[in-house]
Amino acid sequence: MKILHATDCFLPGLGGIETHVADLAARQSERGDVVTVATPAQGSADGAHCVDDGPVRVRRVADAAEAWTHVTGHDVVHAHLSGVSPFASKVAARAARDGVPTVLTVHSLWSGMGPLPTLAAGAYGLWFRPVVWTAVSHAAAELLRTALPGRTEVRVVPNAVDAVARRATRDGEGPVRIISAMRLASRKRPRQLLGMARSLRRRTGHPFELVIVGDGPLQEALQRRVRRDGLDELVTMTGRLPRTKVLAAMASADVYVAPAVRESFGIAALEARTLGLPVVGRSGTGLAEFVGPGEGLLAASDRDMVGALQQLVEDRSLRWRISEHNRTTPTTMTWRYALARNDAAYAHAGTVMAGRRGAGRRRLAGELSGD
Repeated sequence: MKILHATDCFLPGLGGIETHVADLAARQSERGDVVTVATPAQGSADGAHCVDDGPVRVRRVADAAEAWTHVTGHDVVHAHLSGVSPFASKVAARAARDGVPTVLTVHSLWSGMGPLPTLAAGAYGLWFRPVVWTAVSHAAAELLRTALPGRTEVRVVPNAVDAVARRATRDGEGPVRIISAMRLASRKRPRQLLGMARSLRRRTGHPFELVIVGDGPLQEALQRRVRRDGLDELVTMTGRLPRTKVLAAMASADVYVAPAVRESFGIAALEARTLGLPVVGRSGTGLAEFVGPGEGLLAASDRDMVGALQQLVEDRSLRWRISEHNRTTPTTMTWRYALARNDAAYAHAGTVMAGRRGAGRRRLAGELSGD
């Protein structure tokens, strides 16, 4: 199969869409598909640089018009959207107009943004095109269904990870190590995470430490806040790390925390759960796809998240039980499952497009016959 992924953001940028598209394209290429990624993203970002010389063809283009030259000859176009994604939206609309089966995956929660994502989708001509809409979690799909006109079907096509469970749960010696990996941007709520650490310090006498992995526009401001609030001995900020080192840092931790309230899925949290860490996050987010009872604690507010962290910090047996469950019980969010869900969406897009062509031929035949 010849697959074209269209995305506004891509490696070396750091984020869920960048990571997922790269991993999905690589997995599809490994099984024999011919895969191209079209993106306006530059090959350098945040001090990191990409060499696009792998089996996946990466086309870094100036605009959607240039990307259209790569659409012809592909069996399916898979566009990846966040809130407003002008490049991917334009490529998808053109592909669908030209009769190429087209799948759109929304990687964000369309909440808290007002009508902007819905209006943008309409403006780019996606509402009534013969496309297949998907989302990365049931939480994201439900919001998308309410945002799109009519009774648009939205399929769930989840993310997946490569992480392998660690060999053993940490022995519990020393401070409880809480870890979080994120882009240091407002929507991920790193400031609020520091506030939770400060609150947790007031509420418990049990020693703990917080490790924050990642970089982004708030990095310097957060480092200043750590110093200002006297959290230097409590909080470690590693900056950006290679993915292998991120996984190694998670494997040496006791608890993973995800503070975002608009988390459509949470790839880093899934990696942590797969390694064998209890996950603490917000309810009503995409974390519910893989954090069920006995796998972590989902809370309705920041205050409740602090309470959940306190439970895990103070209750070693609870922490151990969840860790061992997660370490020894594989998640269903495997690449085998994710690839199958993507393939089903591609097949459905082909059926939808064939139906549109058939309707067009019947309409034309009727006009020619005078009916």
